[in-house]
Amino acid sequence: MKRIAIAGLVLLTTTAVALAAETYRLVYALGNDETIIARGLSKPECERRKKDNKVVAEALGIYNERLGIGSITCLPESLFND
Repeated sequence: MKRIAIAGLVLLTTTAVALAAETYRLVYALGNDETIIARGLSKPECERRKKDNKVVAEALGIYNERLGIGSITCLPESLFND
């Protein structure tokens, strides 16, 4: 019983460390064009910057979530091959 609990703890800890180590890119897309705004961000930092960028992009008229104009999102670095 103790082995199962320890193995489960090790698995959860390993998974948590792997998720915490994942970095993200903040990406702005409009049509078929994508612009990488920032790389190597933690998930919370990427989400914070995403909120800020949405406000600025909306003020510039290049983003409107309600109308479906543009997209600003956080994507894991593991999705990219470069």
